[in-house]
Amino acid sequence: MTNKQDVIKNLIKYLSDVYNDEKIESLSQSFFISNKELDKILNEYFIFLKNEKELLSDVRYNYNLIKDMSFPYEKEDVMYARDLSIENNVSHTQKEHNRYSHRIHSHLIKAFGEKLGVKKAKEKKRITLKSKKVYGLVEILNLKLDFLKNDSLPKHFIDVLIGKSEQEIHLNIDNRNFHYILTKIKEYFFNFTITAVAKTNKIHSKTGTLLKANNLINAKCDYPSLKDSIDGVFKNFK
Repeated sequence: MTNKQDVIKNLIKYLSDVYNDEKIESLSQSFFISNKELDKILNEYFIFLKNEKELLSDVRYNYNLIKDMSFPYEKEDVMYARDLSIENNVSHTQKEHNRYSHRIHSHLIKAFGEKLGVKKAKEKKRITLKSKKVYGLVEILNLKLDFLKNDSLPKHFIDVLIGKSEQEIHLNIDNRNFHYILTKIKEYFFNFTITAVAKTNKIHSKTGTLLKANNLINAKCDYPSLKDSIDGVFKNFK
């Protein structure tokens, strides 16, 4: 394995750890690179794999490892700036790791996709996280409203929405109230639609029915029975 293959492998391992909320130990400052530096690494990585079949096989493998990951979007990104006044190894917050991962992940997906001829227009737009605060919000919603049955945890619910879990979700409220909750939490996600929620094929109604798009769309109600309680949670959370 070449040095550049090692770098790509280590970046993918890092993305996987951040995505799965693993504890990230301190890392060398040189680990945090700019897009320009990543492009140079990718070019050398692609050149080394001169055989087209070997190249596509390796790239496809790496692409499949990261294609279903998603990271919250953050505008700021200064992690790759070196600070020679401090020791080489540095530690960062989870928010900073997510910020860096979002940029690196997006760049790798684009580079791998171009090599494989993956057309963006044909890619399925999945629900992705805009803010991890929604995990805490859903915890509070469930404490106040008990909207999930005991076998379904708030974290599982969010992870199902973003394709990170295969857990079956069972609701403890009617479809009208659930639809209203969905309209309120959508601001914490990208590509969030009622249809996309239904397409998870993991969410069951209070009566046990697997919810489809038409079930949820037809459940739209501006004033469901739990509206005041739901609104109160969102108002106090912010």
